[in-house]
Formats: sequence, C-alpha cells, structure tokens
Amino acid sequence: MEKDQEHLIAKRLCNRCKKPLEEEAHGNRKSHPDCESRYKKQHQKEKYKVGNTAKLLIQKNETVAAYLYKLDPQKRGISYLVALEQGLKFDCPSIIRERFNKKIFFFDKYGYTIEIVNDEHLIFICHESDL
Repeated sequence: MEKDQEHLIAKRLCNRCKKPLEEEAHGNRKSHPDCESRYKKQHQKEKYKVGNTAKLLIQKNETVAAYLYKLDPQKRGISYLVALEQGLKFDCPSIIRERFNKKIFFFDKYGYTIEIVNDEHLIFICHESDL
C-alpha cells in the first residue's frame, strides 16, 4: 500500500531545470540551490549589461560635451554635424530640464539644446553652473 501511495504523491519539480527536488527539501523551495544561484548570476549579468552600457554612453557624452563647451566660449552654437563628428550621441539617456521655454538635455553636469538659426541646426552646450 505504501508503494501505491508514493505514486499518488506529486513530485515537486525545480522551476529552473525541471528535475525533481529532494524529498527532504523545505516545502517553500521552488528550485535547487545551484539552479537558483546560476539563474541569479545570469539575471544580474543581463541587468548590469544594460546599466553599464547606459553609464558608458553618458560618460562619453559628458567628455564630448565638456570639449564642445570649451570650443564655444561665446555661446554662438556649434554645428550639428560638428557635434556628431566629435562623437556626441543624441540618443543617450538624459534628463530634460526646461529653461526659458527651451528643453535642455542633461547627461550629468553638461547638457545641450538644439536650435535652428538661419536654417542651420546649432547645438548649444551648457554647464550646470550656467543655470
């Protein structure tokens, strides 16, 4: 009779590898410790990759913006093409601040606005101290 009852008891399966969990495993356990550890490491690696990519892009834009800021001390604007050639990425994560009805896209300490002057797109770089 005991053997018949064993077949009626459902075996709990690991959520990760789908193999049976040990019978003496805690009732709340949903996966093997090794499987959970591997999953957690992989998940953290994937999350870090996205965060690291954004961080590197922001750091690069900060460096380029600092350089462009020094190129334009009179604040006359820099050609959109020159900004692109120097490596400014306009798809970089930024924080939008509004000042004088203009959107300023800030990375960290530097930001930029785009304006059309005489049919030319100009980039105006600003530092947080300018605000």
